[in-house]
Parts: sequence; C-alpha cells; structure tokens
Amino acid sequence: MTTTTTRTTPAAPRTRQLTASEQRGALLAGRALLLMTLLSLPAAALLDRAEDLGARAVVATAFLVVAVLDVAAGWGLHLLLRRHALPASVAALVSRAGYAVLLAGSALVLLLPGGEGVAGFHSDWALALVVFGVHLMIVAVALWRSRLAPGVVVVATGIAGAAYLVDDVLSRSTDGAQGAVLVPFMLGELVLMGWLLWTARQSRLVRLA
Repeated sequence: MTTTTTRTTPAAPRTRQLTASEQRGALLAGRALLLMTLLSLPAAALLDRAEDLGARAVVATAFLVVAVLDVAAGWGLHLLLRRHALPASVAALVSRAGYAVLLAGSALVLLLPGGEGVAGFHSDWALALVVFGVHLMIVAVALWRSRLAPGVVVVATGIAGAAYLVDDVLSRSTDGAQGAVLVPFMLGELVLMGWLLWTARQSRLVRLA
C-alpha cells in the first residue's frame, strides 16, 4: 500500500484593506500629526524666551494652529477607525477635540495683557496634557479593536498615553525632575504617525495597482 502525504501551506495572514474613506482618514491624521510636530517643537522651544507681548503672540499663534491640526488629526483617526471600532473612535475624536480646546485656551492666556503669561500657559497646558494622555489610551483601544494596526503601534500609543498621565502625577507629587525619564515613552505618537502615513501610502499603491 502506498500512502501519500499532502502538504498544506499555511494560509497567509488576513489583512484588512482600507476603504477610500479610511485611506483618506489615515492620510489626514498622519499629515496633521507631522505638521503639528514640526510646528510645536520650535514653538515650545521659544516659549520660555517669549518675554514681550509680541513674542508671546507669535508662540500663541503657533499653538492655535496646532490646536486646529489636533482636530484634523482626531477627525482623520475617526474616519479610519469608525467602521471597526465606532464607540472608541468617537471617544477618541471627542477627547482630541477637548484637548484642542484646552490647548487653544492655554495659548490665549499668552495674549492677555497683565495675565500670567508663560507660567499660566504651562499650568493650563499641564491639564490639557492629561486629556491628551487619556486620548492616546483611547486611540490604542480603538486600534486594538479595529485590528488594523500592528501590535507595536497599539502598544506604543497606549504607553505614550500612560506616560503623560504618570508624568502629571509625578509633577504634582515631586519636584517634576523625575518626569524626564518618561519622555522617550511619550514619543509613541510618532510611531502612530509613521504607521498612519505608511498605511495610507500602501493603501493608495494597492488601489493604483
């Protein structure tokens, strides 16, 4: 008797193809995150040196633009995630919009003559960053539920959100110097940004093929 062995090749892992709306959402969110990163870094560097009202006005304008970009990023993420994780994507959009409002309010403090100026901005921004940390954790949940992003992106985004929350606790309970060790963990949104731009490009190439 002759027996034959049939070899079966493992099935390739299934990947979800983005719809046109999801591809636009990923591209919008990725580009918004990139632009706000390029704008917020020099604005934050100039913040502590903005002594006169004119310099503070320049910094405030930059952060107001960043707040608008935050709303765009939130909407892009919602477009990307709503089909697979609707409740979480709505929560992510609302929390990002809330952060944008708080950031805009912090920026306007810089423009008030006789106000608290830079110190007032830092105080209000600290509260805004708590909301931002919560937002990133919600985005991580939405990414996980959608099954669209690799695990490293989900984990990096969640860790970044947790780092902002831990930093707020440390700043209130210590002199704040210990929070510096958390900075690398806060860069998870850059991982998210890179994935958004990459997945939007890959989806576009698939559609053109």
